[in-house]
Amino acid sequence: MLSKRAQETSKNDFLLINFLKTMSSSYDEATNPQGYVNLGTSENKICEDIWLEKITEISESADHVTADILYYYEYHGMSRVRKTFSKFIEDRFKSKMKIQEEKIILLSGVATTINALAFTLADVGDVFLCPTPAYTRLKYDMLDIGGVDIYEVPMFDDESSDDPCKMRSDVLESYLLKAKQRGLTVRGVILTSPSNPTGKVYTKQELADLMEFCKREDLHVIFDEIYALSTQGQGCFTSVLSMTIPDPDKTHFIWGLSKDFGLSGFRCGVVYSHDVRVINYLQKMATFCSIPAPTQLLINDILSDTEWIDKTYFPTYYTRAKENHKLVKDVLDDFKIPTSYSCENVIFFWMDLSQFLNERTKEEEIKLFNKFMDTGLYICPGTELLCPIPGWFRLTYTYPKRDVEEGIRRFVAVLTAIRKEDSFERLKQFQS
Repeated sequence: MLSKRAQETSKNDFLLINFLKTMSSSYDEATNPQGYVNLGTSENKICEDIWLEKITEISESADHVTADILYYYEYHGMSRVRKTFSKFIEDRFKSKMKIQEEKIILLSGVATTINALAFTLADVGDVFLCPTPAYTRLKYDMLDIGGVDIYEVPMFDDESSDDPCKMRSDVLESYLLKAKQRGLTVRGVILTSPSNPTGKVYTKQELADLMEFCKREDLHVIFDEIYALSTQGQGCFTSVLSMTIPDPDKTHFIWGLSKDFGLSGFRCGVVYSHDVRVINYLQKMATFCSIPAPTQLLINDILSDTEWIDKTYFPTYYTRAKENHKLVKDVLDDFKIPTSYSCENVIFFWMDLSQFLNERTKEEEIKLFNKFMDTGLYICPGTELLCPIPGWFRLTYTYPKRDVEEGIRRFVAVLTAIRKEDSFERLKQFQS
């Protein structure tokens, strides 16, 4: 007999189920050409070759192999590694303040940082307001272990072509009131910035308004900036760290290596918080979710090599991402498929496929999803990303070019077949 907690977390998880399904038979041009092409998981694999070269180069050096990797260490992050992170974050996020290493916590992935902050800031049954659409795992990262939930705040108007996900304080206030009327205790707001899945980059004013709202309502705010450095150097992204923060003790920053660096296997997440009580508790929690010492030292060598990052990694990453972006965008334009924002600010397209649905319902959306899966293509349906309007899908383009090309070939095949079916049905109706 499982515990109630285990039974709750054992319920279906659409994203995990389909990720594992694609992993069980992944596409390989040579060895498994009929396998699944996964463009549904938001992952960055576009620089695999140069990462393998870099990691091999570091691993062959004896500099990072020291006795301290054999024993217990500072679970919340070895001092020298946190010092490297503090400098990196201060420089790359254009921080307005000095980033202090003693206020940095390193944990085993950004999902873990969200879980840890839920534990730290809220009690079982409490909620965080979450503008939607949003990455569904935000909910389960808080709920599965911590017992804290999100309270969805629909912030999506697909009739607004200019800014469909504009952050509006009046909407937040309305849903804060609704949550309270339901007897819920609202502890804060959680926001992924830039947005997953829409790709929206929030303006400085929107972020300032959000922080003022949270201060006024005495709420915490968690900024998940996991895609911050994937804006391809366009200078359009504003980090909360670069701003004047009205309530520092209740404003928390998280980031990690999975998206911007394509190192999801390293399981590295960062929390930066001004509240000493938060830091002290997270240090204790790190006992259960620390990053292994050898991995920390490898990360330290990577982040310390700013010349390689600036002259090799990011130029390669941005160039390849732009090439894949164009490859996908050209096809979407051919099919006259609308997308939100520029989609160059993150690593995926948020696209409206409602023209390929018989009705704009979740059931029809899942039917289209299943047609893609039947051809061996996984892309993520929007209702599984808390989108209130069916018909939207997320397609990630930061995979090896051969995978993206094959995925798009299958994508085109499905949509072309649907159009032919529609044309045939219209012809039948005309003839009758």
